[in-house]
Amino acid sequence: MGNKNSELLMVQLGPWEVERSTLHEVGVSWDEIVSRWFGAEKVLPPRALDDFPLRGWRRLQTSYPSWALEVLVLGAPDQASPGRWVLVQLHRDRNGWQFASPASYLPIPVQESRRQGLRLEWSKPNFTLTKGSPPEIAVVLINDSASPWNPSEEDHGHVQGIVLDHEGNRIGNGWYAHGKVAQLPPLGPGQQTVLPTLLNNPELDGLVPGGYQIHASLTALGLPTTTLARLTVAD
Repeated sequence: MGNKNSELLMVQLGPWEVERSTLHEVGVSWDEIVSRWFGAEKVLPPRALDDFPLRGWRRLQTSYPSWALEVLVLGAPDQASPGRWVLVQLHRDRNGWQFASPASYLPIPVQESRRQGLRLEWSKPNFTLTKGSPPEIAVVLINDSASPWNPSEEDHGHVQGIVLDHEGNRIGNGWYAHGKVAQLPPLGPGQQTVLPTLLNNPELDGLVPGGYQIHASLTALGLPTTTLARLTVAD
């Protein structure tokens, strides 16, 4: 069972889960909110369009990831598309504060809520990879519930694959440049869809012949496979 309290208190905007209550706060002007980090300097994020909102801004999230000293997510109602929100990420490194480009998102339920009733399984328990050939490795997303499942605009089909050695240690980080991935299809009760994984992972090129285990996760929903599969690398 999911954490119902968390699902009620949180909402997802793009890749970020934020407190629902922050969307009901009274926002401030763009110049006022960024003056906390840039003083009186007039700044806009890169590639800000003419309809970039100048009012309604508030801080939605603060985090301290390994890749930055601090990360802030600011948001304001999208004046061009009512119901959507424009978000801007700032991060601080040793060179000071840096902006990411703004993007517009529709508030949707959090991952924990959206993945209810879904299961991610391997298409088969064993896969073989011949060096120099593209991998043919796939998972299956299954709707186990009695209700139809419909994707949100954030629910794409990118599956992160992780290779493990015989001791269970991760090889590589499982990430690769994949470009735009198609949205997941709607699934009726009992329906399923096949999704490729480990398509362009650079760590595959360095695997010596032998046996490995693989794990996968559907990133849009934070949904992992329920079991490990076996990968055999052949000469």
